[in-house]
Amino acid sequence: MCIFRYLAVALLLASTPVAAQGPKPTAQPLPRVLIIGDSTYSQHTRELAKLLKGQVDITYALWQPYEIADTATTLQTLDRHLGRISKSGEPVEPAKWPQWDLIHVNCGLGDLIHRAPGMKSFRVMPIHVGGIRNTPVDRYTKNLETLIKTLKAKAAGARIVWASTTPIRASASGVFAMGSEIQYNQAAAQVMQQHDVPINDMHTFTKHLINMDKPAGFGADPFHFDKKPIHMPIVRVIERAFQLPPMAVTEEETISQQNAAQAANLGKADASQ
Repeated sequence: MCIFRYLAVALLLASTPVAAQGPKPTAQPLPRVLIIGDSTYSQHTRELAKLLKGQVDITYALWQPYEIADTATTLQTLDRHLGRISKSGEPVEPAKWPQWDLIHVNCGLGDLIHRAPGMKSFRVMPIHVGGIRNTPVDRYTKNLETLIKTLKAKAAGARIVWASTTPIRASASGVFAMGSEIQYNQAAAQVMQQHDVPINDMHTFTKHLINMDKPAGFGADPFHFDKKPIHMPIVRVIERAFQLPPMAVTEEETISQQNAAQAANLGKADASQ
């Protein structure tokens, strides 16, 4: 009797249909983020890539050693940054153009640096020996207008976020004027408002993180931030854009927020007197 029972079970199992083994679902491509900015963004892009590995594909727009990351050069090299032209200068087939989901862009320090006047080739020159600002503010504004319009046309599917230029507190080489970025940030803010482009306020975050009173002779420089990382505001932009789980608040974020609050309270106290 047991034999017949086992035989019936075996026949039942043999007759049970097996689910078809279809092709494995392909993994969804990661969101692609392009960071366009001067050398201050190079190290921070590497930190971003480490923090967001497996969640976002981050690319830093590379510059040639002889190129100045100002608005004019950014416009000239934009197709290369967008992946439409190879690093060797060859056109890339349209089918192979990267599809960017977010473009985080800043131009500022390259426009604010001082250069030798009357020369076609770019040569840095300190202010005290006759150096002139690389890009006057009116030209800077026009260049930004063109840059944003071009980005929106060539990367229509991408979210564009503008980053304000980080503080110039001193310049050991004398090629930057302290505080000159403020006027240029104001001009950029007007352009971004006109084109409905959100601003990542890197200036405010960095200003309240570093020692703004540190003199040039003690390592203060527009491209260095007292060895403190400033990439977290970019992380927050990316988190919001792609609804990623937020990371824990960092020590640098806490310091910047606390110092900003203290500055605001002092400002209110001074105004009430």
